[in-house]
Amino acid sequence: MSHRGKSLSSFSKDQEIKEQIPLKEGSASFKAWSAPPVPIYFQIWVFDLLNPLEVVQNGAKPALRQKGPYTFREHRQKGNFTWNDKDGTISYREKRSFNFEREKSAGPQTDTFTTVNLPMITVVELIRREFGFIQELVEFVLTLAKDDELFLTLSIKDILWGYEDNLLKKVLDFAKKIGHPLDLDDHFGLFYNQNGSDDGLYSIYSGVKSADNFAFIKSWNNMSILPYWTTETCNVINGSDGTLFPPFVQKDDRKYLFSTDICRSIYATFDSEQTIRDIDLLRFTVPPKVFLDHNHNPANEGFCTPHGVCLPSGLLNVSSCKQGAPVVMSLPHFLYADPVVQDAVYGLNPNKIEHQTILDIEPNTGVVMNAQKKLQVNAYLRNVSHITQTLKIKDHIVYPVLWLNESAEIDAKSASDFKSAVQTPVHITQAVQYGLIVLGVLFIIGAAFWFVKVKTSQTKEDDLVTVVDDNRDTAHLVVQ
Repeated sequence: MSHRGKSLSSFSKDQEIKEQIPLKEGSASFKAWSAPPVPIYFQIWVFDLLNPLEVVQNGAKPALRQKGPYTFREHRQKGNFTWNDKDGTISYREKRSFNFEREKSAGPQTDTFTTVNLPMITVVELIRREFGFIQELVEFVLTLAKDDELFLTLSIKDILWGYEDNLLKKVLDFAKKIGHPLDLDDHFGLFYNQNGSDDGLYSIYSGVKSADNFAFIKSWNNMSILPYWTTETCNVINGSDGTLFPPFVQKDDRKYLFSTDICRSIYATFDSEQTIRDIDLLRFTVPPKVFLDHNHNPANEGFCTPHGVCLPSGLLNVSSCKQGAPVVMSLPHFLYADPVVQDAVYGLNPNKIEHQTILDIEPNTGVVMNAQKKLQVNAYLRNVSHITQTLKIKDHIVYPVLWLNESAEIDAKSASDFKSAVQTPVHITQAVQYGLIVLGVLFIIGAAFWFVKVKTSQTKEDDLVTVVDDNRDTAHLVVQ
């Protein structure tokens, strides 16, 4: 990035920022990055189905009512650090834990709502696709599914943190009995086994060798190229995790991010100027262009899975990276999705202000002062022969289960300290430290959406190199 036309004092300040930002063991920036003290909140809204009998018996359009928010305080701690002086990287894992905040919620975790039977539709799809050669097992699963309900009433606690599912338990017992044990879990939950766990091994550039690639991901779980999509461009791990960026941010930048919960890289572009607690910021959002389907944006064809099977604009089929579960990601209320998707259900009201993801970045240091990550989890619901509960379903429905907002914002004291520090070059270290306390808010869910927990083997530890190209004009995102 060019700094022509800057004063000597500006160059001095820029140089100090470059010197103080790197993540070095024991430094102020490292301490704030490894354990962000700022409050991070994780909120969910569920979609309560009002007409389950009409959907099953008459093929009626699902009528949904939003309930929430249900708010959790999120705590994070990075650990297992390894520094590589040769390439200037640092490897780590980040554990996350969640504590329910009743006073910030619409009700207790025991609140209930009616939703699609995710374990049933998941195990049916999984067995038919992965174990279709075991005819005895397929017939057993289909017989069980006939007697199961297509829609269930669950508590908030159950849908998030898990419960024992009778269908899964019976399938596992039968598979073991016939000599084909399945490496599955008999519990179901969108965040089952994720409270107190991490989403994988990261290796990022610490900024010691260069500020230009500061915080860019070199590899995740020892991969720089993912195995989930059908083109290399779509499989590249590109940019940072969305919590840190190189300094000296400009409006014409593209900010590349890698998100483990959607198993892909995306990018954000400048949206508007913002001011939070008298700090001038640049707001970046994912532009609507990148939500288009492959017909309107050919670069997105690599996200059609299986190959050639493409969903409408605004949707991303993540079953290839979620152990085969029929999971579709989108923005809340199908923001930016094709009207045919929005019209398949009643009760949604997409709104850009309420439902888009935002990153408010302080341009000198590149730190995120305010962030709101928003995402919707949907199930792919279709007519399945031999399962009578689905026979009346008209066409395919992308059924909304819940949406979430993961957010953090710099507090008043830290903002005051940051402003004082950034105005005095000698205190740049302090400024970076205060800015860093709001880091870590985006794209951290990772493998949280496990509809069926599959125990996977450890990834082979190959030392792969990440390709990062900030000049590509490629629309990475189908959904955020």
